Amino acid sequence: MSNAATPTFALQGRAWPLLAAALAAASFSCMDSVIKLMSVRFDAIQLGFFRFAGGSVFAIALWLWRRSPLPSRSAWRMHLLRSALLLCSLLGYFYALTQLPLVQAMTISYMSPIFVAVLAVPVLGERPAATIWLALAAGLAGVLVAVLPELRATLAGAEGRQLPGMASAALAALSFAGVMLLARRQSASDPIWTILLVQSVLPLVLLVGPAAWAWRPVVIGDVGFILLAGGLGTLGLLSLTFAFTRLEASRVAPFEYTGLVWGTLLGWTLFGELPTLGTFASAALIVGGCLLLLLRR
Repeated sequence: MSNAATPTFALQGRAWPLLAAALAAASFSCMDSVIKLMSVRFDAIQLGFFRFAGGSVFAIALWLWRRSPLPSRSAWRMHLLRSALLLCSLLGYFYALTQLPLVQAMTISYMSPIFVAVLAVPVLGERPAATIWLALAAGLAGVLVAVLPELRATLAGAEGRQLPGMASAALAALSFAGVMLLARRQSASDPIWTILLVQSVLPLVLLVGPAAWAWRPVVIGDVGFILLAGGLGTLGLLSLTFAFTRLEASRVAPFEYTGLVWGTLLGWTLFGELPTLGTFASAALIVGGCLLLLLRR
């Protein structure tokens, strides 16, 4: 059989951005666990401040190392919009983490790949292939298989703080889709290190006032968690921005679903949540959908 008809695993070209997207999903899942641990004592605004404060330490260090040029005057409007969307996304998601179980908040956040793939058509002019839609469908099916029982039970008696938490997570997913689409557009004019610097420092500046208004005391043990959350968030944003600036947004988006696999592993190791048969079926669907994007003819 000729090479033209034989599927091959592409570890060059498009595969590296996809692997970077998978690394981003793992990093964000770990960050979610850290934030969830801290949410017992702090509200969403202070958690957001911690995230960007810790992230700014790493973003500034990386920018000083690379010395990439700062944005031009005309580019600042797009950076402001992207930072505002990122701030909205993280605050919305962190609020959801304070109101919902981790797996439920993660599930709703996985609407983001769908938003990215759909919005990439009018915003970026992309035309996703059938394989991409199939990968998205497989990932979404995997998410539903894993958490449908929990969602059904929650919706049956959804009252009080749960409904606002669900709505907040959905808004966060939509906002984050905008962040990633803008990253792809900005990559034509700004280096990745500049994008990372601005999207870390600018939201931090915007949060100084709100966080100070209802500040809760921080103990020395919190510093390690703050730096860990910031480092994981920086790694996730750096990896995902790398992926979105080198490959079609609709092709990268399904790899966000791999975060559910990491969430399951973290739930097992950190919180003693044993994976079920449905969890393994979910992981198989998610990984299978992602493999569709790594295999080519």
